[in-house]
Amino acid sequence: MTNINVKGYTTPRPFSGFQIPIPLQSLSIRRYCEDRGLVFNHHVVENISPKTYFVLERVVKEAHLYQAIAMYSIGLLPNDETYRSTMLKQCVTAGVSVHFIFEQLVVSSDADIASLNDLLSLTALSPQWPEEIRHLASLIGDL
Repeated sequence: MTNINVKGYTTPRPFSGFQIPIPLQSLSIRRYCEDRGLVFNHHVVENISPKTYFVLERVVKEAHLYQAIAMYSIGLLPNDETYRSTMLKQCVTAGVSVHFIFEQLVVSSDADIASLNDLLSLTALSPQWPEEIRHLASLIGDL
């Protein structure tokens, strides 16, 4: 069996309404790897500056050094779909899978990137759902 080396990616910044401590993110990635027989080498930490992805860009650029990248959640990815898709496409092209622990998702193909973008589009709508539901309920009430 070939060892699959995994580079962990963590962030000190809040994401998706959560702020998970870096040691907990790292532990989650380590356990995920152990449970799947993957080799967790170590993790890197993104800069604290909001909306910057310098460390993630470096990890993607160095993707040829390992076979997988693991991060706690899809919420750690950039919000900009083009930027996000470009980075994920670089990984897929290099033969590097990207694992998202919380969502239990793995991106290893262009189709996976499209599915992930669809999922993120839906989650971006979720804060509006309660207002939309109230609006629809009021329309039904007017019938």
